Amino acid sequence: MLLVPPIATKKEGAQLHVTAVPYTKFQHSEDEKRSGRPVEVDDDLIQAIIDSDRHSTTREIAEKLHVSHTCIENHLKQLGYVQKLDTWVPHELKETHLTQRINSCDLLKKRNENDPFLKRLITGDEKWVAYNNIKRKRSWSRPGEPTRTTSKADIHQKKVLLSVWWDYKGIVYFEVLPPNRTINSDVYIEQLTK
Repeated sequence: MLLVPPIATKKEGAQLHVTAVPYTKFQHSEDEKRSGRPVEVDDDLIQAIIDSDRHSTTREIAEKLHVSHTCIENHLKQLGYVQKLDTWVPHELKETHLTQRINSCDLLKKRNENDPFLKRLITGDEKWVAYNNIKRKRSWSRPGEPTRTTSKADIHQKKVLLSVWWDYKGIVYFEVLPPNRTINSDVYIEQLTK
């Protein structure tokens, strides 16, 4: 057994102590496999998980690979990924609808110049308020890639109809309609007379 040369330590008022450390114990030791996070994470595994589900969170990926989520964040950054919020898919208007909107606006503008009526207007709208809103999620993309799309909520989910009326000063009246009741001319008249 080889010994490291003795190290003398001395403290005030204490006796001299000599310490020897066996050197052979550490001379040819190999690291054995042990529990804990791996030293390296395969970028191809992270890439495969992202390719299969762009909405995977760093914590979900970390759980699959048995590493910390900050380790995954660092690897995603090195791979060139950034997190982007998905965009809604817009409903496109047809050419006839666009033309109709322009014509209506021109007509109202000319009428208001002759007889100012806009401050006398009360307008209303309805909005379905869903009990379970589908939310846009963040997904991992490279800087040049387009954002992912998220489909809008199913129209047959549980919801209530909110009816709102307002003028140029603000909200005049609002009402949440009972289930299975929709807006028609009778409901409009009833709400406007309140």
